[in-house]
Amino acid sequence: MHMRYIIALLALSVAANASAAVYKWVQPDGSVIYSDRAPDENAAPTELPALQEIKMPPPPPPSTDTTADNNQTQNAEYTKLTITEPTDNSTFRNNAGQVNVKLELEPALQEGDVIAILLDGKEIGQGKSTALALSNIDRGSHSLQAIVKNAEGSTMISAAPITFTLQRTSLLQPKR
Repeated sequence: MHMRYIIALLALSVAANASAAVYKWVQPDGSVIYSDRAPDENAAPTELPALQEIKMPPPPPPSTDTTADNNQTQNAEYTKLTITEPTDNSTFRNNAGQVNVKLELEPALQEGDVIAILLDGKEIGQGKSTALALSNIDRGSHSLQAIVKNAEGSTMISAAPITFTLQRTSLLQPKR
């Protein structure tokens, strides 16, 4: 029984705060202040305009022929897969052995397909991103290739392999 009174009091206090007066006053520097507490008797209660309401239009009805659209996107042929970074025959230094790889794929990767990265002919990873960072790559010349595989593991498209040279500081190099 006491719990009902407590809940009723809480509900009334929330409703009282929601309808609390808003006061407006102008400071000596000309700035206008609004607050729920009057700093002095010069503050006048003011009426705020009604809240703006936005009525959203109803969503369009779902298309009845979604299977044809899904089949077209699922079976879309890839037209382009290129390695845009690093560029072919490039040389760069990174002592941590990190190589940033960026790919360009058209159309976008389809559901169930993955991108595989091959370094020196060996697959080193798979994923869904067209930008990735390879880490701890040994110094020297390397070949890099990307392929898109479907869910069965068949190659859908492959990028032309590129060659890059990674330079890293060696313990055998003399100090300068």
